[in-house]
Amino acid sequence: MNKTPDMNARLKAAVESAHVPPYLEGKIRAHLKEQPQAAWWSAWRVAPTAAALAVCAVGVVAYQLGHLRLTTSSQDSYIVSVTNHISTLMRVGLGDHIHCSVFRKYPKNPPKTEEFVEKMTPQYAGLIPLVRDRVPSNYRMMLAHECRYHGRKFVHLSLMDDSNLLSLVIAHKTEGESFRTEDMLPALTQAGIPMYQSGVQRFQITAFESRDHLVYFISDLPKEQNTNLMLAVASDVKNFLAKLEL
Repeated sequence: MNKTPDMNARLKAAVESAHVPPYLEGKIRAHLKEQPQAAWWSAWRVAPTAAALAVCAVGVVAYQLGHLRLTTSSQDSYIVSVTNHISTLMRVGLGDHIHCSVFRKYPKNPPKTEEFVEKMTPQYAGLIPLVRDRVPSNYRMMLAHECRYHGRKFVHLSLMDDSNLLSLVIAHKTEGESFRTEDMLPALTQAGIPMYQSGVQRFQITAFESRDHLVYFISDLPKEQNTNLMLAVASDVKNFLAKLEL
């Protein structure tokens, strides 16, 4: 009896059921773009070999995902490999987004917005309903807290829909930090707020600064959608921070 169709069906089901996080998908897509199409076409013409390679690849990916999630050094190595391709100040926000949001295992039933507000430092608690009201309702608040990465404190809010993850990341400036001192030109200005943009792999970043803070909106959405979400919250977030900076 020929078991090949059954084996192919099982392999297909296993691959489709595997959850691949956005950062890994972006890395794989970038690698595939670098390969000559003819070479891939020739390789996949050899069906038995291709099937064996696919099984091995699934095993390697599963190992790498577990290793990255469990090993701090692996996580840091990945973050460095990504953030080295963007400017210094953009690394501040993206590094915390990947460290705190991308590598996190979220609960199936996250806390309600009110619970996040209760647990947040009172100084920043008002940011949670502000952002919640301006981000589309199909995104659920998954994380809202103060955290620390490489010795630096952040206020970090993350939201997620069925396929996309986005973060509002806020950091206190250190001495001399400013997008202007990095000779970065704003991509656009809204309500007098210069906005700076960057992107690497699947991550899109739109950022601005207040007197004492650096503010980032980071997601795996297309660039225009990421920008529009930042524009929806920027003025209110800046006004909120301005009251803290008095």
